[in-house]
Amino acid sequence: MEIEKDLHNYIRIFENALPEKVLNNFLKVCKDYKSWEKATIVANSEGLSSVEEKTRSTNLWCLNNIGNKSFTEVHWCNFFKYIFKNAINEYLDLCNHSSRRNHFKFLDIQVLKYTEEGHYVFHIDHGTTTPRTFSCILFVNDNYEGGDLKFRYPISEEE
Repeated sequence: MEIEKDLHNYIRIFENALPEKVLNNFLKVCKDYKSWEKATIVANSEGLSSVEEKTRSTNLWCLNNIGNKSFTEVHWCNFFKYIFKNAINEYLDLCNHSSRRNHFKFLDIQVLKYTEEGHYVFHIDHGTTTPRTFSCILFVNDNYEGGDLKFRYPISEEE
């Protein structure tokens, strides 16, 4: 199908992005983490965030490496930035955009923990207050039902 071929230019899947031992170590850290917060959404044009569970119901751990006293969190933040940076550069190379390599910065790295009723309605990652060029998703487990990741093709002018 032509649409699927076109979407392939924008979506890349990297299987087994982490060695199993590394993934298991990260899962243990997540299990032991005690400060999960309710995830927010950017709610208005000023970029103010709020918890709106009808839109997004999940727990959040926002990894950061600046001003953080936890060496564990700094380590995982830097590690995931390295993994995502390499994946983005590989994508840029495949799409013949290698001149743009390393010309990006990370807004944030969010670890999401969904409960049985958790969800995030259809949304767009890029906006005026959150100017995202790339979004990277790393699934750390697949032992659940539901929770499909879906992409909508942009609506054409005829529709």
